[in-house]
Amino acid sequence: MKILVIGGGRVAEQLLNYIDLKKHQVYVVERDPDRRVELSSKYDIFVIGKDATDVTLYTSDLEMDTIDMVIALTGSDVINLFVLAIAKIYNVPYRIAKIINPGLADLLYELGLGIPVSQPSLVASVISNYMESVVTPKPLLMFGEYVLYTISVVETDPIVGTMIKDLKLPEDTRIILLFDGKHYRPPRLTDKLLPGYQLIVLSREKDVEKYFKG
Repeated sequence: MKILVIGGGRVAEQLLNYIDLKKHQVYVVERDPDRRVELSSKYDIFVIGKDATDVTLYTSDLEMDTIDMVIALTGSDVINLFVLAIAKIYNVPYRIAKIINPGLADLLYELGLGIPVSQPSLVASVISNYMESVVTPKPLLMFGEYVLYTISVVETDPIVGTMIKDLKLPEDTRIILLFDGKHYRPPRLTDKLLPGYQLIVLSREKDVEKYFKG
């Protein structure tokens, strides 16, 4: 895919670490010349020094009809909405924006401009899920007899410091994902379970918490 990222800040840099730059062609628009040099030296990308509100960026510097995805990551909600509006005019199929104001996130949905990623909502959701799953596993989804749970590991849990391979789990119970505070990832058998970890567990055990909480 051809991916256009507007804003070359820290969020953009984290995103570039996840994108396979051998498979995707990425353009980053960033005003700060020092930041442009930094990004160019670290990543195999095209860096454009221009303001996101400069219409010539979309009419002259870029061939917008060839762009598959636009990701707006500037520090301004208004600019990010503007970028997605431009992307919609050019029929870019995938449009994502970082949004701080939840009200603007709702407006973005209503206008059909794209997908808002609200940082405050995201952080609040992670904390809320942790709080709700500290004592008792929180059911997420049901698949027939199986239930997908969120389980948070706390200091008093007997599994703290235990490798996943040493957990005495029944055959119908599996840890599907592990969240270490930064990433959701498939668990490794040698992972030691630490306080603060969140586990996504698939099980048909009704009292699955006893295997994690004692």
